[in-house]
Amino acid sequence: MRDFLSDKSEKNQLKKALYKYIHRKRRISKAELLKEFHVPNTTMTRMLAELTDRGLIRQAGFGHPTGGRPPVLYEIVSDAAYVIGIEIARTDVRVMLLNLNYEVIGNDRFSFMKQHTPQVTIEKINDMIRALMERYQIPSLLGIGIGAVGPIDRENGVILNPESFPAEGWRDVPIGEILHKRFSVPVILNNGANTAAVAEYYARNDHEENILYCISGYGIRCGYIQEGRLFNQKQGDATSYEHIVVEAEGRDCTCGSKGCLKTYVSFGAMLNRLDSLGIPSTIDDLLNSKESSVREIIMESAHYYGIGIANMIHILHPDTVILHGKLIYHDSEYYQEVVQSVNKHICARNHPITIRKGVLGEKATSIGAAIQVFEHFFE
Repeated sequence: MRDFLSDKSEKNQLKKALYKYIHRKRRISKAELLKEFHVPNTTMTRMLAELTDRGLIRQAGFGHPTGGRPPVLYEIVSDAAYVIGIEIARTDVRVMLLNLNYEVIGNDRFSFMKQHTPQVTIEKINDMIRALMERYQIPSLLGIGIGAVGPIDRENGVILNPESFPAEGWRDVPIGEILHKRFSVPVILNNGANTAAVAEYYARNDHEENILYCISGYGIRCGYIQEGRLFNQKQGDATSYEHIVVEAEGRDCTCGSKGCLKTYVSFGAMLNRLDSLGIPSTIDDLLNSKESSVREIIMESAHYYGIGIANMIHILHPDTVILHGKLIYHDSEYYQEVVQSVNKHICARNHPITIRKGVLGEKATSIGAAIQVFEHFFE
C-alpha cells in the first residue's frame, strides 16, 4: 500500500485518483466510475483488475439493476494498511489505531501531568503505538498523524512553545522527526483544532464545504475548512482565534492586549472572575454548580463566546459552525446561550448557518490526525 501511494509517477496518478474516488464513495460500480473518469472501458477494466490483484480494492456485492444484470460494486480493502492518530492536549494524550475506512480499531490514553516532559511523553506514545500494533497484529503502519496544541511548525513537525502545558521542556520539540526515526513512516503534525475539523468533515456524508470548528475550555482553539480543504495558518497557531477582541479596552490578556475572547470564555477567565467576587471555584464547579453566581458567570461567558464566533463568521463565511468542549456537551443552557448570541450578532446572510455540536466528541482530534496522514499521499 505504501509503495502504491508513494508512487508519484505520471503513470500511477490515474490509478491513485481512481482508488481515492472509490475510497470516498465507499461502494461504486464500474459504470459510475466510467462516467467520472472518461476513459475507455478496457482501461477501466484493467485498472480495476490491477488494484484488485494488489489487494487494494475488492468486489463488494451487487448494486441495483437498471434493466440488465446487477452491477458489481467495488470498495477499498480497509485492512490493507493502518494509520495512527495522536492527540496531545493540555489535559491528556490519546493514541488511536484506525483502518483505511477511518474506523477506530484500538485506542489508549493517559492524563497529561507535570512529570510528562517531552522525553517521557514521547516514550509513552512510542510504547502505546507498539502495544496497539502487537495487540491487533499490525505488521507495519502507513503513517502517524498528530494533532497538538500550538503553536507548531507543521512543515518540520516541531511543537514550538505550547501555552499552559503542565510539564516543562515543551519548546522546539521535533516530535515528527523522533517518531519518524522510531517507525520509519511519514509523520504529519497539525493543530488539534484543524485535525478535529477534518474528522468532523469526513464524519458526515454530505461533506459540508466550509466548516469552522471551535474548541473551548482551557483556551479557545479553532480550525477552518474551506471548500473541503484546511485553511492553515503559517505558524500553525490555532489559538490565535482566542485573541479576537470582543470588548474594547476590556480585561487584560496574556498577549498584552485587552478585551480578548480568551479573557471572557476560557475556564481560567471564568474562575478568575468568580475569585474576584470572593467565590473560589473549580472546573467541577463550573460544570456542576447550580449556584446563581456561578451560573451568571457561565452565561456571561457564553454571551461573549457567541460574539467572538460571530466575528469569525463575518471574516470566514462558514456554512457550518461546530462547537466542542466540556461545557458545550455538559451544559445545554450554556450551549443554547452561545447559539443565541451568535445569531444575535451576525449580519443577515443569503443562506442560513448551521451551528451544531461535534458528533465525534473527544475522539475527533485523534481521528482527524490519522485521516490527514492518509490524505497527504494524494496531495
